[in-house]
Parts: sequence; structure tokens; C-alpha cells
Amino acid sequence: MQNNADLEKEEFKVILLSHNQRVTAPRLEILSILKSNKKPMTISQIHSEMKDKKTDLATVYRTLNLFTDLRIVSEIDFKDEFKRYELIFDRHHHHHIVCRSCGRVDNVEACVLGELEKMLQRKGYTEVTHSLEFFGICEECRRVSVSQNLNNQN
Repeated sequence: MQNNADLEKEEFKVILLSHNQRVTAPRLEILSILKSNKKPMTISQIHSEMKDKKTDLATVYRTLNLFTDLRIVSEIDFKDEFKRYELIFDRHHHHHIVCRSCGRVDNVEACVLGELEKMLQRKGYTEVTHSLEFFGICEECRRVSVSQNLNNQN
């Protein structure tokens, strides 16, 4: 009987082969890292989680570019200095909210833009996608800020 890791590895092999791509250990490991993390990750974060320390940062970068081109992963830009990546194939469409203070990222599961995409398709556009990111101050940072303000007033 196969365990979950073996089933996951087989799933990743099927995905790569269905895109006519070679199955390599670094590619499988990058997919596994992205699947186990539910939030978008930077290239550095992915690289730091690699068990095979011989895999260099350039390999991770090239692999993520390939996966983005193949629409296996999405590239997310929070308008800071880092691009982030997350799997597409095993997740429903969603957005993100980013804390402007600490950088915390949470998923926003609802999307109200599906009707707008359908309207654009009716206008003749194909392969319509969208990206929408929200920015704010998380509850923890707000609490810390309020606490600091109270302390400063005393």
C-alpha cells in the first residue's frame, strides 16, 4: 500500500509528464514544498526548505519560471521586492490579504470577479485571468500599535 508521500510523488510525475516535462528530483521537491504550504512562498523560502542542499537557487528560479509558464504555479506580486509562488492545480481560485506592518499573508477564499471574467469572455477575450491582492493591518499588529500608543500616552 502506498503512503501519502508516494501518492503525491506520483501525482507530481503525472503533472510533469502531461506537460511533456522531465521528472527530476528538484522539480518533485519544489512541487512538494509548495503543496505542503498553504501560503505563497518566495524563491528563498522554497530554497531554504529543500532537503537536497545541492540544489542551487538558480535551479529553483528556473523551475518556478517553467512552472509559471506551464500554469502549474501562479506568480504573485505583493508590490514588495519579492515574487511569491503557489500551486494552482490543487487549489480553488482565491486572493490574499497582506499585513502592511508585519507582512503576514492570509488567503481570501471568496472571489466576486467571476462574473466580470465571463463578461470579458463574451466580448471575445480568451484565457482571461485576474489577480487581486488586499493590503491592511492585521489584528495582532493593530493590538500592538494600540498598546504602544497607550504606553506612550502614560
